[in-house]
Amino acid sequence: MNKNLYDKEIEFPEHLRKHLKICFYKVKDFNENDEGYKRNKELQNKNYITYKQLKRIKNFFDNFKGSQKEPSFVLNGGFPMKNWVNYELDFMRRNPEAVKKNKMETGMQNQFIKPHEKKDFTNVRPSQKHLSTREKYDVAVTESLKKINDLISKI
Repeated sequence: MNKNLYDKEIEFPEHLRKHLKICFYKVKDFNENDEGYKRNKELQNKNYITYKQLKRIKNFFDNFKGSQKEPSFVLNGGFPMKNWVNYELDFMRRNPEAVKKNKMETGMQNQFIKPHEKKDFTNVRPSQKHLSTREKYDVAVTESLKKINDLISKI
């Protein structure tokens, strides 16, 4: 499901870019090796953010065990950034399913079935070909069954 999202980019809101700048200047004791420093500098000037970048930010917040006053937490944007990333990822992941469900509710056929085409009919084995009704049954057997059924119905 998520493979379709890997090349997606979404708009990175202006208020979050400003928030990242504020966070950058809030942190007094940091060095360029702190987690979040490079990300913060990069995102301050970006208008769009990729799905992969959102996943990396979410991974940081999900695995962060320290204090919310640590430089790495602040440089990554703190709780406003964490909440926005979680919301956007959840929306992106649920959206394709919601669109398909809405189409089905309006009367379209099952949207969860992937469309496909049968292409190559040249390598069909003879045992797999469909037989016509005449070819399925032996004529002599069919005639015998008719005679038996007629006799039974007369009795």
